[in-house]
Amino acid sequence: MDDLFTTKVLPIELNWRVREASSGTIPPHNLIGWIPAQVPGHIHLDLRRAGVLADPFFRMQERSAQWVDDTDWIYEADFLYDGAVDAPIYMKFGGLDTVAEVRLNGQLLGRTENMFIPHEFRIDQYLKSGTGADCANAISVTFRSAKLLGLKRQIEWNSGTDPITPHWDTWSARSFVRKAQYMYGWDWGPVLLSCGIWREVEIYQAPRARLLDWSYSFDLVDGIAELTIVNDVERSDEQPNTPLAIRISLGGESITATIPVGAGLHKVETKISLKNPEWWQPNGLTANGQAPTLYDLKVEIVNEAGEVLHDWSSSIGLRTIELLHEPDPDGKGEGFQFRINGNGIFAKGANWIPNDSFPSLTTTATLSSLRQRVTQARDAGFNMLRVWGGGLYESEEFYSLCDELGLLVWQDFAYGCAYYPDKGDYAEMARVEATAAVRRIRNHPSLALWCGNNENHTMYFSDWGSLSPSRHVGEEIYHKILPEVVAKENPDVPYWPSSPFGGDDPACEGFGDCHNWDVWHGRGDWTNYTENDSRFCSEFGFASSCSLAAWKTVLTPEDRTPRSQVVRWHDKTRKGYETYLGYIDIHYPELETLEDLVYYSQINQADALKYGVEHYRRRMGRCWGTLFWQLNDCWPVQSWAVIDSLGQPKAAYYAAKRFYAPLLLSLKRNGDTAEVYVVSDLLEALSGTVAVTIETVCGEKLDSYDIEITAMPGQSSMIAEVPLAKSVGRETETIVHARFTDESGEIAENILLLAEPKELAPPQAAPSITVSKASAGTTIITVTASQFSPYVWISRTDEEPLELSDNFFHLRAGESRCVEVAGANDVDIHRLHGLLSVRSIRAIS
Repeated sequence: MDDLFTTKVLPIELNWRVREASSGTIPPHNLIGWIPAQVPGHIHLDLRRAGVLADPFFRMQERSAQWVDDTDWIYEADFLYDGAVDAPIYMKFGGLDTVAEVRLNGQLLGRTENMFIPHEFRIDQYLKSGTGADCANAISVTFRSAKLLGLKRQIEWNSGTDPITPHWDTWSARSFVRKAQYMYGWDWGPVLLSCGIWREVEIYQAPRARLLDWSYSFDLVDGIAELTIVNDVERSDEQPNTPLAIRISLGGESITATIPVGAGLHKVETKISLKNPEWWQPNGLTANGQAPTLYDLKVEIVNEAGEVLHDWSSSIGLRTIELLHEPDPDGKGEGFQFRINGNGIFAKGANWIPNDSFPSLTTTATLSSLRQRVTQARDAGFNMLRVWGGGLYESEEFYSLCDELGLLVWQDFAYGCAYYPDKGDYAEMARVEATAAVRRIRNHPSLALWCGNNENHTMYFSDWGSLSPSRHVGEEIYHKILPEVVAKENPDVPYWPSSPFGGDDPACEGFGDCHNWDVWHGRGDWTNYTENDSRFCSEFGFASSCSLAAWKTVLTPEDRTPRSQVVRWHDKTRKGYETYLGYIDIHYPELETLEDLVYYSQINQADALKYGVEHYRRRMGRCWGTLFWQLNDCWPVQSWAVIDSLGQPKAAYYAAKRFYAPLLLSLKRNGDTAEVYVVSDLLEALSGTVAVTIETVCGEKLDSYDIEITAMPGQSSMIAEVPLAKSVGRETETIVHARFTDESGEIAENILLLAEPKELAPPQAAPSITVSKASAGTTIITVTASQFSPYVWISRTDEEPLELSDNFFHLRAGESRCVEVAGANDVDIHRLHGLLSVRSIRAIS
């Protein structure tokens, strides 16, 4: 086949450079001239590599980088093209951040102002062909300051009929530019607006026809999945009457459909069957822990000879998704439960933020980091991630990983904690953005929900900032534009207007989903989580320090104290730093060192999330999900993340492995008794024995109970109320331990402290450690306790990263635990042993 007829990406190298644009206010000799640029990338990263800008993460240098966002920047690249220019040739930018003008050889291709959608320009009419120097093509992208443009637009809007008093957060420049909102600063992230060509750039040729978009749906008939696949095919003007066809290959079957003749866009519908199909299931619902079932799908445009002109491949999964809103029998509330393939589930997961402060580093540059993070979520027992509205519509790689690993995706549209203009051009821009986002993401079986925004309804209802606008500016987007787009483009996935949303008050507990920030921002202590009676808690959390390894990247020796100015700077929680530390002091010893801050804040966060999640899981049947805030971080910071920006799991991550386990034993103190609950997400009933002991820190057994039970799937039951009379007066040296076993061995356990951790009886001996090699070559750390050792923390004395299969766990007197060291098969175990430290809240060794 003549290669000239094939749609293909051209092998053109683009070597980018960037310079400061003249503003007329800076002397020409003081402008930053051409420096090398990386694409995908951002201007801050280019300036850092060139030595123009200091690391904005280091110490408090974030502030010294603010000038970059007041400046316009020009990216350029030269390239040669020696092919024909008699067929359509396109340049596609996967993402431009954000307000840009694109030119080729001086000709304006277009203007852009939305970083969330791709931008494509036809360039063959402006393209030079040849190999000489005079044939060089120049592509340029001029980025205008998003900050200054947003401020200008805000002034223009406020001169109209819906003016709102300017506010630094809820009605500011960020509301007027379709850019990732977290880049303007959040209560865990820095203010680094930046700009850049943040996704891949491709130049490709489409001489006859190309595939632009696709979707699929299915019906299950007599055990056969009947799939309908719709492809958007664009035929060029070159040979519009030549017969062409679509060829679909799926599950060993292949079928062909004719593409209509004539230039332009055609929708081609093809039907194909899958015999004995298997459902795509979320994590925890697959048989024997198998990976979710995915099918390879291939679509090709072929000519009469069967030669391929254009093709793409994807993986699809078969599943149904519903969001149930069943009224309570008394009519006073309404449920909120996801049903997958006809089965209701309890959602277990967390909120996901962009994995780096610079979005270009959340894509292909850090695929290994992305896989690590999503895998960590799967391994902690998650079955859902909420992609939060102040961030991004994530990369294809992210959704594909969720498909592969069985993580449902709650997808917010990219609006968060602000009023947004919703009339005229702004409304049209919202529709275009939503359509592009839905079409790109809709074919992933992991997609479970489209949500209109983050907290905008509760913001308006509660009048954040006391702005008192005449109407909810943005409501047109959430209640008209977005549901219309979802109904048209992705009708099989439910839409929800906001998070939180439900009832007269969007944050009410009886309807819809709830954000429980009353504890952190209101009542203070995490023991108040039990006061919340929500149907689905989609945000709640407690902050903690990042790891010592992360601190090492941003601190100097003089900064290494819990209250240093730099450590305070890397706390964006807006709580007041002393209040934040005061939350830790309620339960844990006084902070003296940076290591104390890391340790005590992290176990405070772990205990807080454990306490909250166990409360919600005990209420299974009324409550049907918890998505705590948050899984990941975008820079070294004290935040609500349970995995820091280096990928280091915090204490709360290891706690999540326990409180999100399929079978949960939960202990709750109620006066002079300990209530024992069994909560099961297992697929089948499980019978066994729950052994409950009341014992001292030295291992003396004061009381014990054996309870025969059957844990029923999808249920929570209180199985016992254990009297605590024998612990009276001895609370500081007494614990309650519960363990569930069946014929195969231990399934679950839990420990309840009867005193505050800081009040526990003083230690007599610290845990000991040994390091060895298992038969498979993995490195194993064995920790042994001669007496009760709570919150056992294994770390390296050189503060280098250390990822373990378990950490921050309790050990009873006489117990040992083996912990696997990730990625350490070839480690020198003697050297590692010399670098290890083990700490308990009662001792350090």
